[in-house]
Amino acid sequence: MTMLPKIFLPGEGEAVKIGTTTQTTFKAVGGWTDDRLGLFEHQMDPGAPGASPHVHREQLEAFYVLDGVVELHLDGKSFAAPRGTFVNVPENMSHGFRNPYQDQATMLIVFTPAINREEYFRGLAELYQDGNRPTEDELLDLMHRYDQYELTMDGSVPGWGRH
Repeated sequence: MTMLPKIFLPGEGEAVKIGTTTQTTFKAVGGWTDDRLGLFEHQMDPGAPGASPHVHREQLEAFYVLDGVVELHLDGKSFAAPRGTFVNVPENMSHGFRNPYQDQATMLIVFTPAINREEYFRGLAELYQDGNRPTEDELLDLMHRYDQYELTMDGSVPGWGRH
């Protein structure tokens, strides 16, 4: 596959609105990077619920906070991540994020390998469009199609035992 260069200036790239509090802009997707890298600019309004703790079995995920403060959850612990914070999350490590703060927060989310991660964000946008509230089964189905596994109340991945 011959990869072609892509340039996105600030504000450019396909963007999807997830509910009323979050926008994700695609800066790089697997189809452009030979599935090596996915890069997403993720903007969360104050109070945005973000992603509850989960794991990826086949993808490394990393976060870089560009602006504001994000509450990150990593391996059972939560902490405030201000601008300039970088977090690398290996496969099978529990993680999540939200914005419980008063200001908007923006972070870059990196996935490697990319494995169609943009389709997950498109799916979320579709499930939440027009004020819809998806069922737990709809959300879990979407997650499982794109290598995302929600944790149970005891911190385990269903079918995996304690994490």
